[in-house]
Amino acid sequence: MHEVAIIGAGAAGIACAKEALKRGLKTLLIEESKESLGGTCINRGCIPTKFFLKYSHTSGTWLDSFKGSQEIIKKIKAPIIPFLEKQGLNFLWGKARFLGKNSLDVAGVSVKAKNIIIATGSSPRTIINNSKVIFADDLFSKDIIGDKILIIGAGYIGLEVASILSNFGKDIKLIEKEDRILSSFDSYLAARLRVILERKGIKIEIDRNIKDYNLGDFDLIISAVGRVPNLESLDIEALRLAKNPGGWIRTDSFLRTSLKGVYACGDVTGKKLLAYVAEYQAQLCINNISGKKQREDYKGLGECVFSSPAVAKVGILEDEAKNKGIKYEVVKSNFMKFSSSYVYGDADGFIKIIIDKRKRIIGAGIISQAAGELINILSLCIKNNLTVNDLRKCAFIHPTLSEIIPQLLNF
Repeated sequence: MHEVAIIGAGAAGIACAKEALKRGLKTLLIEESKESLGGTCINRGCIPTKFFLKYSHTSGTWLDSFKGSQEIIKKIKAPIIPFLEKQGLNFLWGKARFLGKNSLDVAGVSVKAKNIIIATGSSPRTIINNSKVIFADDLFSKDIIGDKILIIGAGYIGLEVASILSNFGKDIKLIEKEDRILSSFDSYLAARLRVILERKGIKIEIDRNIKDYNLGDFDLIISAVGRVPNLESLDIEALRLAKNPGGWIRTDSFLRTSLKGVYACGDVTGKKLLAYVAEYQAQLCINNISGKKQREDYKGLGECVFSSPAVAKVGILEDEAKNKGIKYEVVKSNFMKFSSSYVYGDADGFIKIIIDKRKRIIGAGIISQAAGELINILSLCIKNNLTVNDLRKCAFIHPTLSEIIPQLLNF
């Protein structure tokens, strides 16, 4: 019997396996096929998306970017299996199905484990069936695409895809059923980003429904309207495993499901559909299986939309501070007040920092070509309860975009 059996070899599953091996636990990692190893992030999400984004700023073609991304994916995946097998990990290929809380069937092979971790990830949600409609996940597997493209959904994925395609010279229309883009972000930041994207040529229409459009007017329609958990083959209904609204597996703060010995982490929990959160949750699962009893803690968790420019946030932003009645002050500025923005051509850069009455940094939002990097500094501040004075003590390298943060707080 294995001590840990992990279903799914995406970001969460692989991280679970690595942590379990460090603890000397006899571990089995189950994935449908070697081709799907790495999950959405490596094969269809984070890696190809950011590669295409970087390449879109060059004079290269879509086909060049496609070929390059395929090569990068191969290089990333090539060492994974040999490395983990060398560490003592067992792999089993095929779809898993629960036979009981401690037993599985994997393509006809019976598996027993003291602890089972469900890390099967998520898939795009379907809202329309049409031959021209694809998911954003599928876009980066296409070597040829058309020129006139409709994108449904102005959330994280929709904005990233719109930016990439616009950079490649495509005619982009982005529609959103809500009354604003990025509904989970600070309204001021979202409005500011929309102006920038529209100035770059992306046509954005809010309060709109796909039924308002003639799909025949477009060469391609990309659906980016949320995701659903991958649970179809597991037969968890027979176990009466508790779910949250939307079908996500319900877990407590220790990532335990409603069944003893069964854990879940990553997208399938529906908490934060981000690869680095999946890896963090994976570590917690193994810690808790090992008896440490570690709760989830998302304080200081940064999030970034890799649009052009990117937008990132961390902590409590102004909308939330107002709603919660928190006493706060805002320090904000565009980047053009700082010489480094001219050096790196970050003319659209903008930063907004929220400070509480004790002068602690409690939130921040950034629009910048380097937003994903810059927000990490403020994540560190929030996680460790640092104050404005703590940051003022730091002498950042000049000229860098990161030096804008302490310079801003010195005003």
